Parts: sequence; C-alpha cells; structure tokens
Amino acid sequence: MKKVVLTLAALSALAVTAVAQDVDDFDLFKAAREREMSDYQSRRAEEYAHFKAAYYGAFEQFLKLYQQYLEDDEAVIDLMSSDDGIKVEPAMLAVQPKAVTTAADQKQILAESMKNIRHLRPEDLIPVLSDKQDTVERMQEAAETLEEIVKDMATVAVEENDEPVNVTTKVVLEPYDPEYFSNLPSLEELSGNDASGSSEAGTPVGTSSATASESSAGLSSSVPSGKPTEYVRISSPFGTRVHPITRKKHTHKGIDLAAPKMTPIYATADGEVTFSGRNGGYGNFVKINHRNGYKTAYAHMHKIAVKKGADVHKGDLIGYVGTTGSSTGNHLHYEVYYQDKLVDPATTL
Repeated sequence: MKKVVLTLAALSALAVTAVAQDVDDFDLFKAAREREMSDYQSRRAEEYAHFKAAYYGAFEQFLKLYQQYLEDDEAVIDLMSSDDGIKVEPAMLAVQPKAVTTAADQKQILAESMKNIRHLRPEDLIPVLSDKQDTVERMQEAAETLEEIVKDMATVAVEENDEPVNVTTKVVLEPYDPEYFSNLPSLEELSGNDASGSSEAGTPVGTSSATASESSAGLSSSVPSGKPTEYVRISSPFGTRVHPITRKKHTHKGIDLAAPKMTPIYATADGEVTFSGRNGGYGNFVKINHRNGYKTAYAHMHKIAVKKGADVHKGDLIGYVGTTGSSTGNHLHYEVYYQDKLVDPATTL
C-alpha cells in the first residue's frame, strides 16, 4: 500500500512538473510570437513610411506637371483664338459654323481646374490609383502607379533623324490608348493609300472629299473640310470628360487621328501658316489662319513641311504624322477654330 501511495505521489509530481514545463514553454512561445509580431509590425510601419514618402514625392511632381500642362493649354487657346494680326473684313468672314464652345468657356474650365489642383490633397488620389485592401499594399501600388504616370508625363518625344529621343519638358495628359497605338498597321497596309498619301484614284487625301463637298454644298476652299490625313480611327474625340486621375473636368479641344508614322498631313483649307515649330507638349505644331475667321491646328508631327508665313492651298502637304511632344503613339492632333470659338473637327471631316 505504501508503495502505491509513493507511486501516486511520484506521478503527481511528474504531472506538476510537466504542467510547469508546458507553462514555461507556452510563455516562451508567446514571447517569441510577440517579438515576431512586433518585428512584423515594425517592418510594415517602415514599408508604409517608405511607400508614403515615395507617393508624396510623386504627388508633388504630378501637381507641378499638371499645373504646367494647364498653363500650356491656356497659352494654346490664346494662340488659336488669336487673329494673328490678319485683318478680316466682315464680307470676308465665312458663315459661322456650329460652335461647340468658346475660348472664354475653355479658359474658365482651365481656371477652375487650376483652382482644383491647388486644393488637391495626396489622399484624394489614392482611391483612384489603388483598390488594395491592405494599407501597405495600397500605398505601394499608389506610389508605383503615380511614379509611372509622372515618368510618362515628364517624358516628351523629340524625333531627330527618324529616331525618338526622350527629354524632360512640359506635358499634355490625354486618355490615349497605348496598346492600340502599338498595333497600328504600316502605311502600306492602309486600304487605298500608298506611301505618297494618295488614294487609289490618285487624289491627295486633303482634297479627296473637298471636291464632292464643294460641288454639292458650295463650300469655299478656305473653309476647312475633308481629312487632314489618312487615319485609321479617331483615337480620342473632341469634348469635355472627367480626367482619369484627378476626377476633375478636362477638355480635349481637338480630335486625335491615329495613323502610322510619316503618313502625309495636308492643309484642309487655303490659308497662311502663322505658326510652325515646337510648341511644348504639342510637339511639332502648325497653325493655319484661313483669313475668313477659321483657323486650324496640327500637332505632334514627325516633321513639318511648311514655314511660318507660307501661303498654302487646300490639299497642300504641310507635314507628316509622328509622336513628338506629349504623345503615346503616332497620331495627328487636329483642332478647328472659328474666331474665338471651338468647332468639333469631326464635323468637318
């Protein structure tokens, strides 16, 4: 009986010892987990701080570049609404077309955009740039996305000797479709158009629709009409839309005509070249004053074929499609003004 009692006592002692050991092991395990969690939280805090600093830096660059774009856009509105010192008698004015908006309205939109930009907070853009649920992952994606946007905004292509060279300068942020532009057909693949820019019938693109239009509607050759280039599609239409990043009102004052590089560009009406050269984010840029209230603009050219002061006729070659300035692919940005009013260029094609 005594032995049995001793055995039970020994077992009890062993059990107590085991329990104590388990408690000690659990405490050690708990302490280790707490240290790991603390290290994990510290790493997350450090990562968050790193991505936040990168995001805030990119945000400041974005504000500066977008502010510059708005100022440049305002300058282009002034350039296009200007009469270039060409006096036009009332009897010489063309019949006023259906104007979509005025230069004053557009400048008001720009003024509102500049005001909004000044009050834009870094936190405002994060939901637009990332939908990640994890805070660190959301800040990382927002920072990386905005850094890429800023990189694109700050890079403007200047084509020299047929080779693109990237430089940092002013920018226009437009909702282009890079994937589409990367798959454009070659110039020879365009239906009914060869490398000279002529149709199958041998009529220059700039005059192909003009003859029929003038004969049926009596349009003057100094009224913009017809295609300025043989384009594949209108890749960005005219009009006001919500900016994809700022979520603020944004206006595209012309239309973008996607076409292969070096596709010929033609004057859409008779007139005088009043601007020919580099124009900020608009790249190689030509303005033609048609001496009847109309003015047209041609931007992002690879090469310009006319000089300032030159007289041109409808269908004359004025340049070649390219991607100079702020552009994600080869296309022609085309604008039509009547005095200080903007016209949707698509209505004149």
